[in-house]
Amino acid sequence: MNTDFLTGTERLLAYEEIRMVKSRYCRFIDTKDWEGLKTVFAPDAVADFSTEGNPIPVLEGRDTIVKVFQDLVDPAVTVHQVHSADIEFISATEAKVLSPMEDLVTFPEGNPNKSFHGYGYYHETFVNLDGKWYIRHTSLQRLRLDIL
Repeated sequence: MNTDFLTGTERLLAYEEIRMVKSRYCRFIDTKDWEGLKTVFAPDAVADFSTEGNPIPVLEGRDTIVKVFQDLVDPAVTVHQVHSADIEFISATEAKVLSPMEDLVTFPEGNPNKSFHGYGYYHETFVNLDGKWYIRHTSLQRLRLDIL
């Protein structure tokens, strides 16, 4: 992998900043901090969680993504875990990131949505805009989804 466009220190700092963005993504969803969640996405972000059986369509724009998350999971107890990101820099301001994930989403009794426990990988593009890293594109490819 050619990363000559970043010094070793710049690369290490970018790795850590990207990991922190994804960590905040999980925390903001689980704590229902919808304003905080907006801060992890680029304004033109796209989210594709349209896996089989998932009620979320492809979403375009930071505000749309956060609004759909809020409407869908606000009543649920959620736990999101992301592990050991594999980060490949495409340029000094763009990175492809592959992160193994696990989520547990439990809706209250009577909610029309089904609770589930899932496993898979986030496939993402991060961009650096004005010195900060953001998620520009995210998609979730599940390996397993257990309906509870």
